[in-house]
Amino acid sequence: MADLWNWRSRRWLTGSVAAVVALALLTAVVLPARAQLGPGTTGFILIIPVVVGVALGGWAAGLLAIAVGFLCYDFLFVRPYGTLAMSGYRDWVTLGVYVVVMLIVARVVSAPQQARVQARRRADDARHLLEVTDLLIGDKPLNELLSTVVSTVRSEFRLSSAALLLPLGEQLTVAAQAGDPLPAEVLSGGIRTGALSMPVALPGLGGLRALPLSTAERPVGVLMLAGPPLSATDQQLLTTYANHAALAVERAQLREQALQSRVLEEIDSWRRALLASVAHDLRTPLASIKAALSDLADPSVALSQADRGELLFTAEEETDRLTRMVKNLLDMYRIEAGMRRLVKAPTALLDLVDEALEAMQGVLEDRPVAVEVDSQLMVSVDRALVVRVLVNLLENAARHTPNHTPIAIRARHQAGRVELEVVDQGPGLSPERLATAFSPVPETRGESQSPEPSGVGLVICKAFIEATGGRISARSGPQGGLQLDIVLPAA
Repeated sequence: MADLWNWRSRRWLTGSVAAVVALALLTAVVLPARAQLGPGTTGFILIIPVVVGVALGGWAAGLLAIAVGFLCYDFLFVRPYGTLAMSGYRDWVTLGVYVVVMLIVARVVSAPQQARVQARRRADDARHLLEVTDLLIGDKPLNELLSTVVSTVRSEFRLSSAALLLPLGEQLTVAAQAGDPLPAEVLSGGIRTGALSMPVALPGLGGLRALPLSTAERPVGVLMLAGPPLSATDQQLLTTYANHAALAVERAQLREQALQSRVLEEIDSWRRALLASVAHDLRTPLASIKAALSDLADPSVALSQADRGELLFTAEEETDRLTRMVKNLLDMYRIEAGMRRLVKAPTALLDLVDEALEAMQGVLEDRPVAVEVDSQLMVSVDRALVVRVLVNLLENAARHTPNHTPIAIRARHQAGRVELEVVDQGPGLSPERLATAFSPVPETRGESQSPEPSGVGLVICKAFIEATGGRISARSGPQGGLQLDIVLPAA
């Protein structure tokens, strides 16, 4: 709006100066022959400065040219010359006709000019509205959209402050703001959602005005505006823009609600899958423990000392496995809930590998493990979490590979991090299953086995590794097995 005012001022000044210059030049030319031309002819000649003023400066410049021309005409071309006095009624009629003719000429010449100015104004308004609409119809997040609305309103209408308030319960709260902050009276007073159903001015608050944003369905929010009064045209344009903004805000809110619903559905689906996997993994060791204890407690079953020892070993081993699983699940929950404090410290990676191998000694006695880890490799991790990850991976490899199948553990230092690999030579995973290896979904280990839940082992490993500052991924091994790649921060 200020740009338009500056343009009009420059245009009026240009037209006024041009009219005065044209009047001076014509006067200098006509003055020597004023006695021969007569006042009538001179009056028609002096139409030219008025036309110049109106053409270049608009109606206001034309009026100035008429006023100056009237004085010049009376002073120089009406007897007695050199004064503003008139000799008779004929001179009054002549000057009256001059003024009337000049006004008609000015109006006729200015009409197309005003039409062009109005057309330019409408084109500018349409362009601004189109630009604003383009901004609003984009798929912006709600916070970014609200900031766009207030900043665009403030800049387009030259306001000192613009704020957008959204309903929160029974009151409106500031969601986005541009320019000067809202008066404290507005925020402390607690504007209620039902109080602003139509545009209102708030007296005593520095010319603050409230413009509601509403759609056909419901009220969306309120625009609070502070600044100079707006013209009727600007007010109409602002109302149109507010309607566009209301639709855009409502659509962004609905989009975010839909996104939240999808996220909640995905979380719920993931939890159901996790629960199914947990139930499967808990059932397996419980079934083994139950079978071993049932055989030991059944007097009708003749068991040798070796058989009894083997059943006791099985029950103890499965109990340890069940204990580890429950402890890992509890710790994963505590980590995600922020209830477990991580203790990161520089640690030799080989010590972590040796500790995991010692814990899995009974499980891995029939499977050779090749360790290629430099004793100088140091990592900055939570020791307990990484050891339990290695235990889970070794147990997973032992459970899915035949006896006497080797397992390899390799590590190397690479650009400020340590890369650790755990590779088995079992049946591996299908390409489709590799993409979801760390999700609790059905897994197929080899073509000859039927799909079964993968359990929560790899899910727990991913949670522990990410909690300690690393990452883990799965791929097919060089000899067809499964390779787990772990990246840990180096110390």
